Amino acid sequence: TAVLSLATLLLLQTVLLVVDSLTVLPAVNRGEQCTHLLSNRRTFIANTLLTTSAALLQPSPTFAAEEEDEPTTNTGRNGKPFAPLDALLPATRLQLWVGKIYTLSKDLSNQNDRQQQIIILQQMNNQLSNPPKLFQGETIPKRTNTPTAQLTTSISSANKDQYQMNRNGLNVGDKVIAMWNQADVERQWGMLQYAESKREEGNEMRAAFNFYARQLSFADEYVLTAPKDKRKEMIRNDALPSITAVIASDLDRRDLYRNQFLTAIDDAVAEVAYQVRLKQPEEVDVTDVVNLVNEAHEACENWFSLIPSQDVEEAVAAVMLKDAK
Repeated sequence: TAVLSLATLLLLQTVLLVVDSLTVLPAVNRGEQCTHLLSNRRTFIANTLLTTSAALLQPSPTFAAEEEDEPTTNTGRNGKPFAPLDALLPATRLQLWVGKIYTLSKDLSNQNDRQQQIIILQQMNNQLSNPPKLFQGETIPKRTNTPTAQLTTSISSANKDQYQMNRNGLNVGDKVIAMWNQADVERQWGMLQYAESKREEGNEMRAAFNFYARQLSFADEYVLTAPKDKRKEMIRNDALPSITAVIASDLDRRDLYRNQFLTAIDDAVAEVAYQVRLKQPEEVDVTDVVNLVNEAHEACENWFSLIPSQDVEEAVAAVMLKDAK
């Protein structure tokens, strides 16, 4: 029995060493795709980021010392994650298109004459019915073609380190359970990637947002922009979020704004089309149209607020220059 137990122990330890040597996929599952997997991250966002003005990633000291009044700032891209300029062009074309519709919506809300409202609604309907081609030479990288786990992503090494840290101090049995849980997360991540790729195929606007998010570069340290007393409390209680948790929350925020925009713009398209079909001018009611366009515009602007302003300006200039040719 003692020999058998020793052999079993050696086998388990070998399995642990093999798994720890693999490059694993991060447990960065996306917004609406798998709610039960995101419960810990949602709690993190609600209880930490939203109550502490959020944590930003930047290549500066990991967090401010307790005696400092303000966190360290960075002169580069203000600590925001960034991606190549080409990655932002499809979403920028979308933003400019939304801006035109938003301008018409403001004109609509300021107009009391029903006939003029109908004219503006027709203009909005023409815009909404003919969105621009968002991808003009930019190549969309393919996601996984089958619902299986992928072994490499932009933050896989960071997540691998986090998994290994989480297993430190566990006994052999708990380590085995942790490895099985990790493997299950990776399997479901592959399935979610496959499902998201299918959604992108039928929605170019969704693909434009994801095209940028997939190419983001994050620093390996972050600054906690919480109030001083909150920072002190988190440091004393060893409650600082891990780097992978901060990255996951950033991606979740982007997905939240993306989903808000897609829902609002779809509803706006339907509402404008309905109002245009009304036969009697007195039946026209522009309230919902204005509200939905405002929601779509706000969500789009919120998404762009997470991008360095210099990058946004350069992307707008590049798109407008290309359109002028």
